Amino acid sequence: MQGQASRGEQLDATWWQRVGKKWFPFLALAFLFLLGGFFLGRVAVADGSAIPGSEEDPLVTAGWVEARLRTLKAELSGLKTEGGNGPRGDAEGQPPSGQVVMVPSPAPVYEVAVLQPGARFLAGHGTEFILRSGRAVTIAADSGGVADLTSGVDLENKEAIPRNHLLLSPKDDGRGAVAETEVIFLIRGKYNVVQ
Repeated sequence: MQGQASRGEQLDATWWQRVGKKWFPFLALAFLFLLGGFFLGRVAVADGSAIPGSEEDPLVTAGWVEARLRTLKAELSGLKTEGGNGPRGDAEGQPPSGQVVMVPSPAPVYEVAVLQPGARFLAGHGTEFILRSGRAVTIAADSGGVADLTSGVDLENKEAIPRNHLLLSPKDDGRGAVAETEVIFLIRGKYNVVQ
């Protein structure tokens, strides 16, 4: 057994003589560079000022957000004390100078129109309509037909209108529909009915 141990020791000693002496300076130098980079990195982060974009100071810095909130609070409190009615305007109902006030308008609703057989429905530009019951055919113009937004096709002149499809008249040029039977349309936009 001792002979085998001495043989293993001899192999380790010969390996070190062949390989270890050649690579030792390179390995030691690489280790020193890694160690130095680690310590330089730790010193750079620990210098007290946060690096923009780091975990301590993300891209939108906490300091910037706090400063912005302070200025917005000051502006809002100034509007409330100056105008009398807060940020919506002054006591006379006028908007604050330099500000645009958006007034919401109600959404347009569909009107129900009942047409007798032979009646012509002429749609204005941008008018939407839906055939709910009955049979009707389209009235197209020279520049094109009525857009069927549900199926994505253009309905040409005297083409049957499918029920429950959303149709659109892109121009006010005489496009619309002719009722073949009593029909019910839902209409949103400007239109005329001619008997």
